[in-house]
Amino acid sequence: MSEGPGPLLDDLLTAIERASSKSQPLLLDPSQVESEQGRDLLDVICMQFLAIGEALKRFERHWPGRLQADFPSVDWRGAMGFRDVIAHQYFDLDSEQILLICEQSLPALIAAVRALRQSQ
Repeated sequence: MSEGPGPLLDDLLTAIERASSKSQPLLLDPSQVESEQGRDLLDVICMQFLAIGEALKRFERHWPGRLQADFPSVDWRGAMGFRDVIAHQYFDLDSEQILLICEQSLPALIAAVRALRQSQ
């Protein structure tokens, strides 16, 4: 990855922001999860989490330890691991848990990736 982390961080930020924006209606009214539209939103959110996990794993392969060193309060391993949970246990996912991750973890992830991107 000779061009540096900028393009990867741009893609990562897009996926994180998309997951966050798609989660907002469900966070405002969790009962929407039972509707077809709500399930579609969860599918989009999960796809974005797959992309987030893949991008973080790629970043870690090319710049090992940098995420943890620069932003130790973010659970980078958890974000990468959540990709595997979605990919391998999709039918066992709990919508409440997904929304909790969106609500509690995505804001810090967005802030960290934005700060990392601005430092490039």
